Amino acid sequence: MGKELEVAKHILERHRKEIEKEEIRSLSRLRQIISPYSDYVSALKTRILESLAPYIKEENFLDAVRRILSHISNIDVVELPVQYSLDFEEIEEIGAASRIDKALLTASLLRALGPEDAFCVIGNQYSLVKFRWLNKVYAIDLDRNELLEGEDAEEFIQGSQPRYIFNDLSFEFGE
Repeated sequence: MGKELEVAKHILERHRKEIEKEEIRSLSRLRQIISPYSDYVSALKTRILESLAPYIKEENFLDAVRRILSHISNIDVVELPVQYSLDFEEIEEIGAASRIDKALLTASLLRALGPEDAFCVIGNQYSLVKFRWLNKVYAIDLDRNELLEGEDAEEFIQGSQPRYIFNDLSFEFGE
C-alpha cells in the first residue's frame, strides 16, 4: 500500500488549492458546527453516558467529562498536507480527525452536558478544549487525551498560544 499512498500524496499536493477552497471554514462557520443540541451529538452523548444514567450535572459532571475524554481518545489526530474537515459522523466512522474537528466534537459534547463555558481554543499548531467547573479551570489536551485542571490547565492554555477562543455562544481573540 506504500506506493498508493505516495501517489495519493502527490495528487493531493497538486490539487491543494482547489481542495482547500472547498474545505476551509470561516470562524463563524466553525462556531456553528459546535452543536450541543443536534440530534447526532445528543445521541452520541447518551451513548457515551449510558452507565451514568440518569445524568445529574451537579453529581456526575466530571465523571461525564472523563467518559467523553475516553471516547475521544479513540479518535486519532491526522494532519494532511491540505486543510480538510469532516463532519461528526465521518469522524466517528473513521476514528480520525484534524485537531480542529476533534476540538469541535469535544466542545459540542461538553456543551451538551450543560456548561455554557466549554470553548475550543485554537492556537498555532495546537487545539484544545477548556471549561470551568466549580470555579476551577480545566483543559483537555486533545493530542495526549489528558484532562488538566487548575494551574496546570491555565499554563497549558497559555502555552498553546491561543489565537481564537470560541464556542457556539461567543468568540474572542487570543493573544
